[in-house]
Amino acid sequence: MKRFLSLTLVLMLAIALLPGVAMAENTIKVEVVNKEFRFKGIDYSEHLFTVENISDADLDIVITVYDQADKKVVETMNYTLMKGDGPQMVLASVYKPLTRNGEVNTYSYKIAPSKGSTKYLYYAQKLTITKEGGVETHHYDQFTNTLYPRNTVSSFGPHFRDVTPELTDKWYMFTPIDLTIQGRQTFTLAASNIYEVGEVYVDVNQDTVVVSYHMFHSDKRDFKTETLSEFITFYNSYADVDIVEPEEMTEPSMYAFNQPISILNHFGGDTNVLMFIRNRITYNRFPTPKSEYVRFWENKEEYKTHREHMLAFMDPIMTVEPAK
Repeated sequence: MKRFLSLTLVLMLAIALLPGVAMAENTIKVEVVNKEFRFKGIDYSEHLFTVENISDADLDIVITVYDQADKKVVETMNYTLMKGDGPQMVLASVYKPLTRNGEVNTYSYKIAPSKGSTKYLYYAQKLTITKEGGVETHHYDQFTNTLYPRNTVSSFGPHFRDVTPELTDKWYMFTPIDLTIQGRQTFTLAASNIYEVGEVYVDVNQDTVVVSYHMFHSDKRDFKTETLSEFITFYNSYADVDIVEPEEMTEPSMYAFNQPISILNHFGGDTNVLMFIRNRITYNRFPTPKSEYVRFWENKEEYKTHREHMLAFMDPIMTVEPAK
């Protein structure tokens, strides 16, 4: 076995040293100068990023802008960057007119040098329509389509860190639930404590509880949010909470999504329980070429009122500090 592994490593090293399969070197430097901006008008261009030749030879650079909704190239830019040249500014334009207020469209920028590794940038353009004095104005904004790898998701409620700061410094929320309410209760799923990415449904039918969830935009074309793991558990009392990281818990949760739970058998008949969800996902701010996750404004009045109501029917624990 050891001999086999040694031969495999030698073979891999030999392949890596072949000219045709050598790792592509980094010959260009790309620096974003505008992450978010508003175009002065539909026919105006704005500074977006610079490309600099950092190699020891002249380079030809081909930049293609790809419309991810229409699946076609909408612009191609060609530059020759001489050795030692300063950075080349690359401009962004409104690539196609949008028609609805709030409509978005995503684009990728492929930056391919004649020698070396290719780089990619991802953006979205969004239309905002305003009216003043009967006149309608179209505003186009461009945003970075930020990738959030392996970020956590929890359901709306108070933060553990606000109730017991020593428990965690993460922005995990827990959801107090009144199970005397028959039918469906719906709670927001927030990722990274930044975006609303879905909803969780708690369905109560007499003694039976079933928890399920839906990711926003998951039924749309080219949806690319990836669910990496799921975790759900319940507590009869906040005093039962001692660990909030699923990986650190000594035993796996006895609860799962889409599985029936008995109020009598699982909760001992207790109808005031705490639900804790901590899923993990990789997602973009714009999860499809035509969709956007909205911001999770946890301190908006509606959410503050809902959170206060949740805390009111919980067992008394301690003074809760407001979210920072």
